[in-house]
Amino acid sequence: MKKSQSIWQSLAEPQSVASILILYCTVHFLVRLFCTPNFTLDETEQLLFSQSLQWGYRFRHPPLITWLSWATLQGTNDSRDAFFLLKYVLMSAGLIAYFAAARIMIRDTKLAALATFALLTTFVMGYLPHIDLMHTVLLATMLAAFLWAAARVVSKGSMADYLFLGLTIGFGILSKYIFAILPVTFALGIACTPRLRARIKAWPLAGAIVLAALIVAPYAYWSMTHNYSLLSLTERVAQQRGNASGPLGWLEGAGDLVIALIGFVIPAALIFPLLYWRACLPLHGAGEDEDRDWLRVLEIAMIAGMLMMLAAVFFVGAESFKARWMHQVAMPFAIWFFLRVKIAGATERAHKIFALIALVFAIIAAAARVPVYETSGKHCRKCREFWPMKTYAEQLRRAGFDHCTILAPQYDLAGNLHYWFFDSRVVTPDFPRFTFGPPVSGPCLIVWEGDKPLPDEARDYLKNELGGDLSKAVMRGDMEATLYTTKRLNRMNYILLPDGSCK
Repeated sequence: MKKSQSIWQSLAEPQSVASILILYCTVHFLVRLFCTPNFTLDETEQLLFSQSLQWGYRFRHPPLITWLSWATLQGTNDSRDAFFLLKYVLMSAGLIAYFAAARIMIRDTKLAALATFALLTTFVMGYLPHIDLMHTVLLATMLAAFLWAAARVVSKGSMADYLFLGLTIGFGILSKYIFAILPVTFALGIACTPRLRARIKAWPLAGAIVLAALIVAPYAYWSMTHNYSLLSLTERVAQQRGNASGPLGWLEGAGDLVIALIGFVIPAALIFPLLYWRACLPLHGAGEDEDRDWLRVLEIAMIAGMLMMLAAVFFVGAESFKARWMHQVAMPFAIWFFLRVKIAGATERAHKIFALIALVFAIIAAAARVPVYETSGKHCRKCREFWPMKTYAEQLRRAGFDHCTILAPQYDLAGNLHYWFFDSRVVTPDFPRFTFGPPVSGPCLIVWEGDKPLPDEARDYLKNELGGDLSKAVMRGDMEATLYTTKRLNRMNYILLPDGSCK
C-alpha cells in the first residue's frame, strides 16, 4: 500500500511522469522488435521513399517523416532497429509535449498526467499507432508540440516561445497538411477570449508566421513544379465534388464525421461519466478565470475544427471519415475534460481508479500485440507481416540476383524487398518513378506474389516508365516458403531481365 501511495505521489513530479511516458514507449518498441521482422504498410512506404533525399515525394503526404526516416537509415547504416525506434522516439516526444501543454493549461501536474494518460486510453492513440501509422504518429507529435508552444506563448510570451511556435507550425504542416486546422481553430479560440487575446504580441506573432512560411516554402515550390499546380489541385477537388452523391451523401458524410469523432475518444470517454460525473454536468460559472478562459479556447478550437471537417463534406465531396483522421480536432479533448474535472472537483479515489484503468489498458495494448501476431498468420489475407522475406532474399541471391532495379506491383512488397536489397533501387507502380531516386546499374528483377500472372499495372509500368521488355527475360521462376508463425505455403514469382533493361 505504501508503494502504491508513493507511485501515486510521483505523478506530482514532472520528471516522474515523463519517465512513465518514456517507459510506455520503450515497452511498445520492444514488443515491435519481438513481433514480425517485416515492415508494415507505412513503414514500407518510408523505406521506399528514403532511397533518396528530395524536397518532396508525392503531393498526398508532405515529406517530414521521410526526411527523418532517411536520416535515421543513413546515420545507422540501414539499421532495422533504429528505424523502428524512430517512431517511438517521436511518440515519446509528443506525449511529453502534450503533458507539458496540459500542465500550463490545467495548472495541476497530477491532472495533466491523467489527461495525458486519458489520451493513451483510447483505441486511436493507445493501440493503432503501435500497429502502423508513421505519418499519424508524427502528426500527433507535432499537434502536441503546437499545443505546448501556443500555451507557452499565451502564458509567458518570450521571444523563444514565439520562435518555438513558428517552428512547430512550419514543421507541423510538413508532417501532414491537415495539421493546419488546429493552429487556425486555436487562434480563433484565443481571438474570442479577451483576457488571453490581450497577452498576444503582434510583431513576434507575425515573425512566427513568417518563420513557418519560410520552412514550408521549399516544399511548396517543389509541389508547384512537379505537376501539382493549384489548377490541377482545383480540378481534383472539383472532380471529388462531382463524385459526391448530393444531400444523401452529405448526410452520410456528416454522420461518419460524428462517429469518427466519438470513436477517437473511446473507450476513455465511456469511463469519464462513471468516475467524473460532476465534470460531465454544466459547470454554472464555477472555476477561476484562467481555467474558464482555457476551457473556452479549447471548446472553440474543437467546435471550429469539427465545422472545418464538416465543410469538407459539402465543399470537397468527402464522404468518409475514420477516427484516426480526427487528431487535429480531438487532440485537445483530454486537456479540456480534465480542466472541467479541476473546476467541478473529484475525489482522489476517482483519480487513482482512472490511473489504474489507464495502466491496465496500456498493459493490454502491449501484451495483446504478441498473441495477435502469433495467431493472425493462419487466416491472413494480406500477409505482409508474415512473408518469409529472408528466405526469399536468399533464394533470389542463389539465383544470381544481388544488385539492380527491382519492380514489385504493391509497395508493401517493394518496401520489404528494399530492406533485403538496400544497394538496389526498388520501385512500384504506386508512386512516380522520380520518387525512388536515380537509376542503378545492373539487371532488372520483377517480383510479385501469388499464382496469378504479372499484374497489368506492373507490366505497364515496366514498359512505359522503366523501358523494360518482358520478351528479353533471361530467367523466370517462382519460390515457395511457409509464412512466419504458420505452415501455410506462400509463393513469390520473379522474372529477371538483362543488364540495362530498366532506366
